Amino acid sequence: MLSRLRRPDRKPTGQRAPGQPNSLFGEILDWLLAPLLFLWPISIIVTHNVADNIANQPYDRALADSARALARLVKVEDGKVVVHFPAPPRALFRADQDDTVYYQVADQGGETITGDREIPWVAPPASVLGEEVRYRDEVIHGEEVRVAYQFLRAWPEPASPLVLVQVAETRNKRSDLASRVVTGVLLPQFA
Repeated sequence: MLSRLRRPDRKPTGQRAPGQPNSLFGEILDWLLAPLLFLWPISIIVTHNVADNIANQPYDRALADSARALARLVKVEDGKVVVHFPAPPRALFRADQDDTVYYQVADQGGETITGDREIPWVAPPASVLGEEVRYRDEVIHGEEVRVAYQFLRAWPEPASPLVLVQVAETRNKRSDLASRVVTGVLLPQFA
């Protein structure tokens, strides 16, 4: 009779027989952590892409303004394309503390009229629209740069040769802003 009243032997806490279910808390953790471990990396990637786009917008506008300002300095004198700078070009384009800025004015054949030869030439689009500024990413001296470029007609006739105006800058400020946005968004998630 005493054997019936005896409690069965219990194992120490934390040791379960194989196949025995976890506690409710353990099950909830499993159900919550598994999706989070899958979603956090995706969240980081998406946030980084969004932050890059956010960082590009203001800096692209400033880069386009520089390209338009340079385009306004392009003139044709005696049938030749010339650029008249109001100040030394290095002072205009090299005042940036964080990024290296390059500029170039080139003819339709890709020959540099003035500026940095390092900026790769780009073929003109099928149609040239007024003051349309386009963007592209390139690499100069092993560094990624963002290029704002514009094609102009050397003189008003539609058949006149094209002039390529380009301004490029390294991506240091953009990367810094994107990193701050990512940190600001993701840090509260991990805290």
